Amino acid sequence: MILNIKKALELYKMLKDFIPEYELTDSYLDFTGKIIHNINNSETPERFGESIILMTGISVKELSETKSVDVIRLFIDGLSENKFLSLLDFCKGLKI
Repeated sequence: MILNIKKALELYKMLKDFIPEYELTDSYLDFTGKIIHNINNSETPERFGESIILMTGISVKELSETKSVDVIRLFIDGLSENKFLSLLDFCKGLKI
């Protein structure tokens, strides 16, 4: 599901504290893996599920019934589909 600008900014605000510096040598998978790692090691690991729910529109119940590997895929695909790196550049440009 492609997010409108309001929801995309909500996603950015939800994840901004977990975003590592992106190096041109990083693969997209490494970059998203670092975000997942940072979320899981934070005081707010629920942000992972909340961001998936925002990006996909699935319910908490559906998410809880989804296999772990598929949950990770939903997160990675959601960031990719919503052009998260472009959103990140956009928000940094606006100093959000």
